[in-house]
Amino acid sequence: MLAVVLVASLTVGQDVQHAPTVAQCQADQRVWVADIEQVDSPRLPKYSVLSKWSHEMTDCEKVDPDNKGKYYNTGAEIDAMQAIRLMDFLDRHGLWAKFKEEDAAGKR
Repeated sequence: MLAVVLVASLTVGQDVQHAPTVAQCQADQRVWVADIEQVDSPRLPKYSVLSKWSHEMTDCEKVDPDNKGKYYNTGAEIDAMQAIRLMDFLDRHGLWAKFKEEDAAGKR
């Protein structure tokens, strides 16, 4: 009994990640690419969720190599959406111009 409690207490809080299944990869790819292609869709999740989507698409390339191109393209579209959001944020806060100015001055 003590061993069970000890093992259970050691595993609490550990986030074990498992590779997605081929079926999950294919379903997620179809839904996510449709959502991403509707740029102003209210269904688009927050930035951190988009990061998880992108990572899953990378994992899916390994799990389902026959559809590697679809996963790569979907991941690239997700990454582009994140870049657009970041650039919009920088622009809204007047930081885009400052970034370009510093970059032109060689501050990298």
